[in-house]
Amino acid sequence: MPIRLATQSIGDALVSSLRERILTDEVPVGAPLTEASVSAEYDVARQTAKAAIERLVGEGLLERTAHRSARVPKLDEARVRDLYFARGVVEVRSYQLLAEKRLLTEGATQAHEAFGSAAAGTDVAAIVQTDVEFHRALIDSLESERLSRAHGLIINEIRLCLAQVQNAHLLGPEKIMQEHEAILAAIRDGDAGRAGDVGQEHLDHAERKLLAHIGS
Repeated sequence: MPIRLATQSIGDALVSSLRERILTDEVPVGAPLTEASVSAEYDVARQTAKAAIERLVGEGLLERTAHRSARVPKLDEARVRDLYFARGVVEVRSYQLLAEKRLLTEGATQAHEAFGSAAAGTDVAAIVQTDVEFHRALIDSLESERLSRAHGLIINEIRLCLAQVQNAHLLGPEKIMQEHEAILAAIRDGDAGRAGDVGQEHLDHAERKLLAHIGS
């Protein structure tokens, strides 16, 4: 029986469904995701399936090597360390700049509230998505198109890390919420040093937990 999609454009609905299945481990690491299999499973055209797969490759949730089907990439130590390193370079300095300007936008506040609502539930995909949107809203507050684009590439790929943290129960959403609040408080207070410190601690905490899990 074909999997039914929510009401939106077929392409967007397909991407959303596949993304959620990847983030909740329903599509396992290393398993091939082909145009034929997606087309048959969802009863959509192969061209639609191909476009959805390519979008997820662009987001870093799938990877494709030469002459091979797209697959969910394995989170090894090197990948995790590099992702968190790149994220830290962009986010930590951005939080310092936001604090220097005491720039706390309505969009960032609303994104924080949305994460709080998701954190009260058990929907991993929603927790990951609102977590991503919170950090994106902070970076977007600086109104730099190129900075936001660079951050978007990193944060899209790091969704796999965020999902693994939740799927393996490594760090509770309520603790993440507290760490988000610490970042916002430092920005609101205009304390650039503290904003950078708590921002880095937030990343280091999740990275340590994930690396320990991968190595266990």
